[in-house]
Amino acid sequence: MSAVGSTVEDAATASSRSSLAGTGFVFLWANAVSLALITSADRFTFIWLVEDTLDQPAWASGLIVFALGAPVCAFVLTAGALADRLDRRRMLLTSQLAGLTVVGAAAGLSWAGAMSLPVALVVATAFGTVVAFAMPVRSSLVPVLVGTERVMQAVVLMTVGANVAMIVGPLVVGGVIERAGIGWAFFVQAVLFGAGLAAAVRIRVPPATSVEPVAGRRHLRAEVGEALRFVWHHEVLRALFALLSAGGLLMAGSAFTLLPRIARDDFGRDASEAARLFALMGLGLVITSVGLMRLRSRLRRRGLVFMGFMVLGCLGQVAQGMAPSFVTLQVLLFTWGLTGGFYVNLNQALIQELTPQDRMGRVMALSALVNAGLLPIGGLVAALLAAAIGAQATVSTFGLVGLCCVLLALWRASGLRALR
Repeated sequence: MSAVGSTVEDAATASSRSSLAGTGFVFLWANAVSLALITSADRFTFIWLVEDTLDQPAWASGLIVFALGAPVCAFVLTAGALADRLDRRRMLLTSQLAGLTVVGAAAGLSWAGAMSLPVALVVATAFGTVVAFAMPVRSSLVPVLVGTERVMQAVVLMTVGANVAMIVGPLVVGGVIERAGIGWAFFVQAVLFGAGLAAAVRIRVPPATSVEPVAGRRHLRAEVGEALRFVWHHEVLRALFALLSAGGLLMAGSAFTLLPRIARDDFGRDASEAARLFALMGLGLVITSVGLMRLRSRLRRRGLVFMGFMVLGCLGQVAQGMAPSFVTLQVLLFTWGLTGGFYVNLNQALIQELTPQDRMGRVMALSALVNAGLLPIGGLVAALLAAAIGAQATVSTFGLVGLCCVLLALWRASGLRALR
């Protein structure tokens, strides 16, 4: 009987360790999904606003993508340092209220007919600032709420939610823009910010792991520098962040900037059809993420798997620039999403597993910087290059450069390659 009792007790303990119930993670997940819906919808809305509603030249789309992401470059590391020293829940609530204010103002300006390129750039910069302060604090709360042993499971669930949002967000605002106009697309995003705020209010951070203000701490710049040195001297994290930089600069930047233009100019598609490209990519990401939930305990050589699927992603990007039809491009975006599922899930899980809790906010801020902060720079360069050689040729060129970077990492980054 004692052996049976011990077995039952061990099973119950294992089940509790693998379950996220009672951790408050569900509210963080709901909040993250709401933000993913907003960011996927907002990027599409701004690009369509500039290129179609305001009828601006091709370079303006790159400028608006730059305005959305430049604040991430400027502020996200500071936001990460603040997340390591202040109340993370309060920071999250403040960012939600600020985001609600910004997109609400954008809706009002659109309805009033006051939206122009300079105004759109100001609003986009304000929105990017909100995202810069929201991203690291949300990511740093994951291991605090669920514990290190459940990080992979939590990251995959967060990714599934974010990828479903990537499908739904552009489709929803694409349809809203076609039927009701840009103003109502921004209004939908304001409603989503309100829903995310309601979820954030329910989050309760465990007292033992809450981040409290500490007297006599170093200047924020010194704390940011300490985190950068930690990543630089960590062989695996250094290689991982180098690859993430290539992904944000070369892959994401060109895709989000040029795919709507390719759909409209090269294949004659409207807003809802252009949004379908991102929806298909999101569907591929969801399918891979669900598969990883089943395989996470059996997945070996995760560093090598990460780099291998990044190679496939770069090849897929090269093919996108050669797509002869819109149907082919849709298929390529779906398969790109399938490979991207490994990229997104594994990089976040590995970073959070390799980073100590007292540096988590700053390291996750660096992750946000290379994933999202470099995107606007890549988008701006892609838009300028596309004006000279065409959008499809630019997408393929960026894919080839990215492929060279990943192959170099496969050769040189032995620590990441051997990571279990």
